[in-house]
Amino acid sequence: MMLNFTKKRVIYIIVVLLLIINIFSATFIFFDIQIISAPKTEVFIDISEVNSDEIIINTNLKMSNNNRFEIGITDFLIISMNNEEAELGRMKISGGSIPSDESRIFSANGKIVLKESNNLGILKTNIVGKISVTFLGFITKTIPINLIVTTSVEEIFESIEIPDVELEASLSSINEEGVNLEIKVEIYNPTSLFYNVKNLYMDINTDHGITAGNITITGGVIEPKKSCIFYSNGTVFFDAFDAEKIILNLRGIVGAKVGGISKNISFSTDALLIVPDLKEFVFEGQEVDFQIPVQFKLTLRGIISNVGFSINNPSNVSLIGDNLNCLIYRKDGEKLTLLGQKTMEPCLVHSGERICVKTKIRISYLKYLFSNPFKLLPDWIILRIEGDFFIAGTRQAIPLALNAYVDPNIISQKQFV
Repeated sequence: MMLNFTKKRVIYIIVVLLLIINIFSATFIFFDIQIISAPKTEVFIDISEVNSDEIIINTNLKMSNNNRFEIGITDFLIISMNNEEAELGRMKISGGSIPSDESRIFSANGKIVLKESNNLGILKTNIVGKISVTFLGFITKTIPINLIVTTSVEEIFESIEIPDVELEASLSSINEEGVNLEIKVEIYNPTSLFYNVKNLYMDINTDHGITAGNITITGGVIEPKKSCIFYSNGTVFFDAFDAEKIILNLRGIVGAKVGGISKNISFSTDALLIVPDLKEFVFEGQEVDFQIPVQFKLTLRGIISNVGFSINNPSNVSLIGDNLNCLIYRKDGEKLTLLGQKTMEPCLVHSGERICVKTKIRISYLKYLFSNPFKLLPDWIILRIEGDFFIAGTRQAIPLALNAYVDPNIISQKQFV
């Protein structure tokens, strides 16, 4: 009887101790659970690729556990939405545990499929999941997490590269306004988007600040990771050829579209041309026929020389002969003696035409026959035409100097008057 009482008393004491332990543990767990803090969470969203149909996103969550116990991460989802909270895509993040006072990074990769109707003005990233804590192997406490990260579409466009542009320019033939300029523009699209190249504009200026023309170049569509060449031509005005350098400034806009949102990207580039000699373009290797016909007449007062100057114009522009001087020399060995000179009238020679201007010069017998004390007749009579030919309407001049050698025996060419 005494033994049974003792067993009951021992059992009673054990039950009371277990009850006290459970009450103490429950109280400790209750108060400890109440002070569970959510881990510090840093969200890193990296847009690795953007094209017209989708955005490839890499998401990293860095979570730091500041609690005195280990926590578990479960049921994590990353949901991408537009500004109207329509779902664009979702990614799962594999969970795991984070020891006390440590950090861990959780990653997920995925894509957002875009449509015109998505109205993607703002990209919202909603991160949902649970944090769990387990005590005594069977007591679990969970805390929900709900984070929203907002990304502006403008930030997405900032990652889009501007196009690579190469500009080639060359001067070719002449026209009534200036010299033709041939343009070649090669544009490379380094992105995964379709680029819509709108019209390109080129301003032509000189290093003296003079506007010398402009050109519009028709654009087009450039596929991702490809190049496209655009050609055009225009005119560099004659005023530019008074300078030393011609500056070409090309500017344009390419349009890109992501999820129904369009973005214009501006670009510009410059090229420099050294101003060439305009004579290279006026006749372009064509032969120019000059003639200096002359007729001498003997008079009582001296020798009258009727001199003509004939020129054909094979160029594409009209030319004006000005400052034309006709000079007649007596040549004895290397010695030249001026016998007479006279200014000729200006002349306008249209493209493809020939024109002749004339003048009269009187030569005294005394100067002609007695300029050389050792002989009467010279070795040669030289007719020289000096002057400038201007491109009509400009200050661009082509200097001219021509010599014609004439038999000194002008008696055989005489006419008595």
